Amino acid sequence: MTPQTRTSLKELQELDHEIAQVRSTLQDFEHLLEEVDAPVIRSEQDVKGLQSRLQEIKLVESRLELTIEERRIRTKKVQERMEGVRTVREEAAVQAELEMVRRALENDEKEALSLLDQILRIEERLSEQEAAYEEALVEIEPRRVELTQERQGAEDRLEKLEGERGAFAEGIDPKERQIYESIMAGSGGVAVSELTQDGACGNCFSLVPLQVQNEIRHGSMMIRCEGCGVILTPESAEGIARAEAENMRILDALRITEAEREMERAVIAETIATEEAEESLVVEAGEAMKAMPTEEEPESEVASESRSRAATLEADEDPSLSEASESVSSSDDEGMDEEATDV
Repeated sequence: MTPQTRTSLKELQELDHEIAQVRSTLQDFEHLLEEVDAPVIRSEQDVKGLQSRLQEIKLVESRLELTIEERRIRTKKVQERMEGVRTVREEAAVQAELEMVRRALENDEKEALSLLDQILRIEERLSEQEAAYEEALVEIEPRRVELTQERQGAEDRLEKLEGERGAFAEGIDPKERQIYESIMAGSGGVAVSELTQDGACGNCFSLVPLQVQNEIRHGSMMIRCEGCGVILTPESAEGIARAEAENMRILDALRITEAEREMERAVIAETIATEEAEESLVVEAGEAMKAMPTEEEPESEVASESRSRAATLEADEDPSLSEASESVSSSDDEGMDEEATDV
């Protein structure tokens, strides 16, 4: 398999992809036309249904008119027979027959009137439906013409591509074309794939051994991917450009992500520093509060009097304690005198 043949197979695959796309577009046109025609089709069906119903009722009405006419003729004949009767018995029989014919005629005439009324109503509805049908036709006609023209253009394009494909395929080796066709039929529309920039299959991304990569790039044999079975071809200039563009896009995305992470880390560090500074200020304030001196509260009069009484009792029990109690008492009195003087 020469490089030229491999290039031809890639071009053939591109033609097949374009043909498949045009066929898909034609199918889309069919769906679009069905959607556009749906209101008109429903209106047309309504018109046809009313026309069929009207025709049936008119046929029944025509048959009934014939029956009415026959009964009228029969009534006239019975009346003529009435004039020629000679006996009472014959007169009663003719009179009964005449009454029966008249009742049947009356019922037929009522039914005919009902049918005529139905015919009038159906004709009115049919007129309305025909007007709605014509209005729908006028409304969708521009869009329908546009879609029809586009579909015709797609059909012409498909015919041209199929002709080009047939002529192009004739220049490819039949065996190689057969292999290509068999892969194309069973691989979902991919039969030829380029190597990626890092030496992998461009279809399934299975890594290709280095020796096999060299054979694909410089050899003449047809080599297929062991992973997915497609025909492997060397990287094209367009493929290399696409790979480089994709790599640049990934690197740009990584740079942006790293910059965002740096900003996030800076914000977190600033938040931690602020919290540590606040905690340090709280600790310093607590230590300062602990270091502040506290004033001693003066002894209350009740406590002083209680202490004096206890000393007196002890002095009564122990003479040596009496002298000490008196000295303490005198010292307390001097202290109180000094406080009073200061006041």
